[in-house]
Amino acid sequence: MRTVSPVSGRTVFCLLIPVVLGASPSFARQTTVTGTVGTVVDYRERSYEHGDSGAYSDNRDRQKIGIRPEVLIVSRDVRDSLSLHYSPTLSYDAVLEENEVDHQLDFQGERWLSHKWSVSVAETYIRSDDPGTPTRGRAYYDTVGDPDGGQATPDDTPTELSRDQNGRKYWTNTARVRTNYAVDKDSRIGGGYTYSVLRNDGDGTAYEDYDRHSFFTDLAHGFTPNWRSNLGLNYTRGLYDRAQRLGSASDDSPDLDQYGLLFGIDYVHTLHDFYPFKYSLNETQYDGDTRPDNQIHAWSLGWDHAFDSRTRMALGGGPSYAKIQGLEGSWGYNAYATLNRAYEHAALLLSLNKAYETKNFTGSSGDNGLTDTYSARAAFSYRYTQDLSFNLFGSYSRESTLDPQGIYRTSALGDATATGKTGDASYDRDIYETGIGCSYSFARWYKAGLKYSYYVSDGKLDSDQYTDHQVLFTLSASHELWRW
Repeated sequence: MRTVSPVSGRTVFCLLIPVVLGASPSFARQTTVTGTVGTVVDYRERSYEHGDSGAYSDNRDRQKIGIRPEVLIVSRDVRDSLSLHYSPTLSYDAVLEENEVDHQLDFQGERWLSHKWSVSVAETYIRSDDPGTPTRGRAYYDTVGDPDGGQATPDDTPTELSRDQNGRKYWTNTARVRTNYAVDKDSRIGGGYTYSVLRNDGDGTAYEDYDRHSFFTDLAHGFTPNWRSNLGLNYTRGLYDRAQRLGSASDDSPDLDQYGLLFGIDYVHTLHDFYPFKYSLNETQYDGDTRPDNQIHAWSLGWDHAFDSRTRMALGGGPSYAKIQGLEGSWGYNAYATLNRAYEHAALLLSLNKAYETKNFTGSSGDNGLTDTYSARAAFSYRYTQDLSFNLFGSYSRESTLDPQGIYRTSALGDATATGKTGDASYDRDIYETGIGCSYSFARWYKAGLKYSYYVSDGKLDSDQYTDHQVLFTLSASHELWRW
């Protein structure tokens, strides 16, 4: 497989920008340039339950202090909008005793070719050693806006990288082209293409390098004021680095084809109540013998209800069917429940979810495959004053990898023999995470932030039994430099 460098990938993508956005005269265009400079203190500590010895002697602790300049350019007129955000971080790691440079680059562009037809492009490049690095902060969306309205399409929802590799350098680059066309008031059609790449920084093999090509299309149609429907199709081709796997137990690279379908019908009873029905199909076919193919069917019926302008609840569920190649299929269920509550100076989110899903792009072969996942999350934010705010969150998930392979299969089965039904053999892992943070703005241009997070992984293998602590402190000054 041919390796694409981050420079060449961005260069090819950027050639699309003038084609997509055009070069027509601007109308009442406004451009702003905002500059920020700050300091960052990042303290991370990992501890394995059975001690830092043998293969896990590198606990990947980090003690960094650095400076982070930022520039944000936003340009808008009545027909298009452009934004560019770049933020390098120059730091010194006291544990490794070396200097490091991380990068975050975000670009967004949207062009209305007519009052019904729009085309957008976006790109995100990250170089970091923290798999929890956000692609964009909330402040970025507050300034630029989210072209998708916060609704990610099934094809390009980024898969979170495995936390097991925390502390290992990597870079990712994701580029997307999307178009939407409003057929009429109640109908629209859209589609696009996403290309993403994951690479280790240097000669390490902590992550499984891959190139990911995704094509997607979606259609929404309203039959009557009370009935509406939507249909989404997507196809993904994942290509892994074969050379990286030479010398392993299998020289086959787990290249894959992934197919997805989502069909939904909503019955809108009133402005405060609607009842969604959804059917989804997800299938993954692997080229090699590293993992058997799998397939997931899920049906759900739900109820979405607004108690008032500040409180909304959604709940639903239904049967699911999962099948792994060579095994008999298994029936289960999917379920979800969410509660959003807004207060005068606070907001609360509670959510529960249970579903079968397939993980293929975490960067770790041990995380890949069909999983049965239970998860719960709570988040609370409170703005004490206009300048001082707090947030608190906690989450729990139980991930059961069905029909695990390699050492995960040995750990799950021991000396027993697996039966021929999907789900009879599973590798289970419990994950807990909690955190608290605060933000304080002062003296007009300055802002300070402090965050603490605690992460626990509890599995049968020694490599899955660890705790992570992270303390992140930031102090920055931001000012609008130019406006025209």
